[in-house]
Amino acid sequence: MMIAVPVDNDLTFYHDNPFTAPKFAIYSIEGDKTNVSFSKSAIVENHRHLFKCNIIEESQIACDCDMDAKKDIEHICEHYSLLESISNCSYLLADKYCENTSNTLKKGGVIVFKIPTFIKDINVAIKNFLIGASLANKVQYIHNAS
Repeated sequence: MMIAVPVDNDLTFYHDNPFTAPKFAIYSIEGDKTNVSFSKSAIVENHRHLFKCNIIEESQIACDCDMDAKKDIEHICEHYSLLESISNCSYLLADKYCENTSNTLKKGGVIVFKIPTFIKDINVAIKNFLIGASLANKVQYIHNAS
């Protein structure tokens, strides 16, 4: 399985809207239920960032799309540009992302996995994903124990 992680120019986890990230680190995850390993396969440019690097709006970085933008077909279509960089991945790990990002990637076969804001290290983010995905596949019923 391949996953994408948005990174900045210093190759650290990019917590803002992945749509505005300069690059993506692509990781390969291999193994079975008892032994999982991951390794960086590539660093790819965000084609959207290269194209509009000087015109990214603050609202896009913060992922604060207003209702008009959420319904604007041009705005929705812009999100598909992410697939040019990460289409070979099954998941995108991200902190902040809008509904349009999630919907368009899902239609392209990429699921967005939410990474908590307090996680700064890419290795910890990937381990968080692996544990979360593993538990999600095994848990059948969650109840309040109190």
